[in-house]
Amino acid sequence: MIENYLHLLSITILITAFMLVANKRVNEYIKTFQLQSLLLAIIAGILGVHHVSQTGDWEILLVAVITVAVKVVYIPYLLRTTVRKVEYKVEKDFFWNIPISILICCGLVLLSYFTITNIEDISDRFVKIFLINSTAVVLIGLFFMISRKKAIGQIIGFLVIENGLFTAAILSTNGMPMIVELGIFFDLLTAVLIMGILVFRINESFESIDIDKLKNLRG
Repeated sequence: MIENYLHLLSITILITAFMLVANKRVNEYIKTFQLQSLLLAIIAGILGVHHVSQTGDWEILLVAVITVAVKVVYIPYLLRTTVRKVEYKVEKDFFWNIPISILICCGLVLLSYFTITNIEDISDRFVKIFLINSTAVVLIGLFFMISRKKAIGQIIGFLVIENGLFTAAILSTNGMPMIVELGIFFDLLTAVLIMGILVFRINESFESIDIDKLKNLRG
């Protein structure tokens, strides 16, 4: 029964990845990442409650709380603060238009499906579905990074990749060790802070957060 809810949530997380690609504004990127992270926290919460009822283990439930605090509240706050402080002009934010990007993402989902289904060692049907959806989220996050011009888009893409990896790990293993999860959160916060500083530096140097401006550095 619990697998059906997790299956539905993993599909919803994949849908939010498509929503991210379909968005055109930086603030919408942040909102979509926030929604995706909330869904991930719900998955961790469901697994946490299940573990508490079965074994009395509170670790995964604590991970759900930390996910809400870090990914749903704190990181979006940092990103919104960064966006407010840099000069933002309304301009085309992507290299390919939305319909082409959506078609490419559909292709990435098919690639994930054929890749995962051909792995014979995965016998559990639900684990296979979880891995297909999570791998597709990772690939879409990577595509989002290379298809957006704004430096903020690169950060969001990195965060979506991490969400996809985290979803795959927590669903396929039924929960990771607490020390591993805390290490991931710490690394994630460090990466976001460093990338935020880089955004400020890009804005100071080029008066824009468009990464196309970096071409001016070529001699």
